[in-house]
Parts: sequence; structure tokens; C-alpha cells
Amino acid sequence: MRQLQKIRQYQRLYQHYGAEPELTTLAEVAEVALCSERHARTLLRQLAESGWLSWRAQAGRGHRATLHCLVTTSELSAPLMHACLEKGDYQSALQLADGDPASLHHIITPFLGGKWLKHQPTLRIPWYRPLTSLHPALHRRRAEQHIICAVHAGLTRYEPGQAQPVADLAHHWACSDDGLRWHFYLRSGAHWHNGQPVSDDDILSAVQQLLGDPARSSGLLHIDAVTLAAPWCLAVYLHAPDALLAHRLAHPVCRLPHPRQPEVGAGPFAIARHHSHFLRLERQPWYFAGHPLLHAIEFWRTGMATDKPAWITVGKGNAPQEAVTSTSGGFAWLMVNAKLPAALAAWLRQSLLTINQQCFDWREDLETQTEILPGLQVPDLQAGPDIVLPPHLTLVCYSTPELRELAEKWRVQLHQRGCELHTDWKDRDGWYAPDTLADADLLLGDHLATGMAGFALAEWFIYEPAWATALGEDRWQQEKARLMQHSHSEAQFDAHLTPFFQRLLAEGRCTPLFHYRYRINALENVQDMVLTAGGWLDFTRAWLPPAAL
Repeated sequence: MRQLQKIRQYQRLYQHYGAEPELTTLAEVAEVALCSERHARTLLRQLAESGWLSWRAQAGRGHRATLHCLVTTSELSAPLMHACLEKGDYQSALQLADGDPASLHHIITPFLGGKWLKHQPTLRIPWYRPLTSLHPALHRRRAEQHIICAVHAGLTRYEPGQAQPVADLAHHWACSDDGLRWHFYLRSGAHWHNGQPVSDDDILSAVQQLLGDPARSSGLLHIDAVTLAAPWCLAVYLHAPDALLAHRLAHPVCRLPHPRQPEVGAGPFAIARHHSHFLRLERQPWYFAGHPLLHAIEFWRTGMATDKPAWITVGKGNAPQEAVTSTSGGFAWLMVNAKLPAALAAWLRQSLLTINQQCFDWREDLETQTEILPGLQVPDLQAGPDIVLPPHLTLVCYSTPELRELAEKWRVQLHQRGCELHTDWKDRDGWYAPDTLADADLLLGDHLATGMAGFALAEWFIYEPAWATALGEDRWQQEKARLMQHSHSEAQFDAHLTPFFQRLLAEGRCTPLFHYRYRINALENVQDMVLTAGGWLDFTRAWLPPAAL
């Protein structure tokens, strides 16, 4: 829009010359405004006619003119920002804010929550960081995992509040008596977000891509082959019985993008726009299951990080009666390299547990009394007498505010005892890069539970590379095989899961630290707030009351 361009050019002049009269030349104005001298004359005339600046030229070659900026950039840009946000044009508003989302924060607030935009129900969510790739991958963060599940369908999926997976692209499935052959009967009539019909060949190709990706298929290595046994019937052949295959395929990494256009999915919402500061999802008109009542979901980056990242605030209120809460089945944890002496490992575990209690016992958004499975309490592993610490230890730590706080306090404590703790911070991408964790003495990370708590814990054990450091690579592979041996039936699996993890915790291989308490605050006008296992609002259930006449 021309008005936006004019304000942007005035912003450049104001930033360069300030609010006091300055001597300058037409050539310098053109350079600052990023235009030709001819256009600079026109621009100065227009800005002067608008009352934004004054321009007094002097006759004669070489004489400098006086430019005086009369209004601040915020006085000009705020009304236009407001108009852009009213229309849902976040990108233009962000341009007016010079690309700084934090400067939009005070203007954005009235536009958040549930709103009717052009007669369509829209949910606007403020977010504190860019949202990265929405292609299914193991290292996606919690928000990205949830959005992936809204965009991409899978053969199966989880519904909030249900322990068993439900049908998705497969409308039902059956397993042979020996547990080695599964038939997934595919749903015909589904469409990709680009309008193309989803064919059985598309699904076969997408599953084969999943199995061919080492970063996504760690929990599916017992699959020997996948074929189309008949039209719309996918046959999966295993070399080890697995009664839990439908659960495994409900994992976010097993969602199935279009095999040739990976940004295109078949889930309830399609990606309409995705930039570093803005994401818009729109209801997919061809979705095969129950249609969401929300037309669009927008993530607006405000640049304002909350002090409680597990608490998602949408709208303006914070009252407890306006919130929906749950405690995560996942948890933050410590692991110690299997090569460290047992006495040293025990002392380090106890020292961090003490810091953990001191830091977080008072936090209402964290739960330090960890119970990773119902009835499975963390054992009380007593540390031995004081020991001599090594001069150096290396910690690889996943970068969250809570883990950063723990690591810094731990560093100070160890330094006082003559041990220098070197910390290597990792994001999700870095955490799962090959050989990232192998040489670490200590590991601080977190487990994101995405479905049924027990099964999610088992999947975490299979996918989490830190276990190779805590157990040693050979033993980790042996324990994964042992866990798979108990998958002949769900009852057998459930019976062995608690003893399996009880043994690992008793050995001190993993020390849980705290759970997050997820909370969604004050979604203005939004009805049916249902939390998923990952602590996010179920986008497919939420709705807005009719707009006021």
C-alpha cells in the first residue's frame, strides 16, 4: 500500500535526522530514503503537505537545505498498524514496526483470542519465537509437534482423553494371529490440501518415505515391508510381533505429508502462510473427518517471552477460572555418562536434585514430585560421602529457561569445589544431530509426552539418543530389543513397562527432575477448551459464539 511505503520512507528519514532541524542535501535525502533524487523531491513535497516535516531549500549551487521532522514515527505508524491488524494484515504491521515484534506487543493485545474476521471465526495466539519447519521430524518442539498434527494426517492418531489410537487415513485395521502382518484399510475420498485426491499409492509412498528416514523410523525398525495387498489396503509385514503398531503410527513423526509436496498435508488445517513472525492455518474444506468450527488459527510473534513457557496465554485474562490445566506426562531429566565412576555419578545426581528442589519447589507451573508412571516413584538414591571431583566435566543441555537456571546454579556449585563445568547448549535440531551427546559427561534434557503416558515413555526410550550415553550403545540396543519382546500384547506390554523403568531408575540411569503443569489462560470467547497430552488446545474442538450484531 502507498501509505505504508510513505511511512516507511519517513521512518528512515526520522531515524537518520532525528527530531531537530538538520542541514542536508537532496542527494543525501535520496540516499537515506532509498530512492532517486527526482522521487525525493516528490516525497519531500508530499511529506510536507501532510505536515510530517518541513523542507526549506536555499537558492544557489552548494547551499544546504534544512529538513525538520515534525512528528514521531510512532505517532504515524500506530494508527496504520491498528488498521492493518484490524484486517489481519500482520505482515504490514510488522513492517511498520521495523521488523521488531516486541514493539507491536502493546498494539496487538486487543486483537488476540477468538475473533470474527470477515465473518469467519479466527483464533489468534501470541508466540514468543519463530515457528520452525512443520514437516514431521523427531526434533520438533512442542508447539511445532502440535501444529504438525493439525496439518498432517497419519494412518492413526490420538484423541485427547482416549488411551487407544483412533482411525485417521486408515479407517480401520486388523492384525494377524501371529502379530506379524497388519492390514490397514485406507480411507477413500480424502483430499490433500492442494485439492488433489489422496490415492492409495500416495499413502504407500508416504509410508515408504517415513520408513526410509532414519530420523523418523527408529521405532519402526521391525517393519520388513509395506505393500498394497489390494486397492486401498496397506499390508505391513513385521519380523517381530507387535500388538502396539497402531500406537507407534500415531506418533507425530509418523504423520504423512504429500510424498512429492512435503508442505502439503491432509489434516484438518492447511498452512495458508508461514513466515518467521507469522503463521496462519486455515480449515481444510476437503477434510475427511469432522470439520473444525474454527476457520483459521494465527500465531502472531510478539517477541515477548513468558516467564512460564508451559502456560499459553491467548487473550487478555489470567484468572484461574478462565484457565484449563493439566500436568505433563513428560518430564525434565538428568542422565550421567555410563563411563563415569559410580560414586561420582551418585554424588552428581544428588547435588542436582538438591538444586532442583531449591529452585523449583515453589513454582506453581512445575511439579517436582515426579511420578513418571502411575505407581512408579523415583527411587531415593543416596549419595556416598564427599568425593574429589574431577577438574573438568562437560554438560550437554537442552536450552529451556528452567534447564538453563539449573545448569548455571550447578556450574557455580561445582566451581566452588574446584570443578569447571563446561556447558554445551543445544536446540532440538542440535540435540538429535549425530554424535552430539556421545562425549558428554552429563546430560540435561526433557521428554515430551504426546499420547498415552506409558506408551509415550516407551517410545521416548526408543527414540532418545541420550540413552546411548547413559547405558552405552550396545546395552541401549539390547534394552530396546527387550522392550520390543514384550509387545506381543498390550496387556503383556503394560505388565512389563513399570518393572522395566523401575530397574533403570534404580540403577540411576535417568533421574527425573520435574513435570510441567500446562495451562491455557483466558482464550477470549473460545468455547470447548480441551487440552491434548502435549498441553495444547485441541484446535478441532474449539469454537466461538456468534459475533455480536
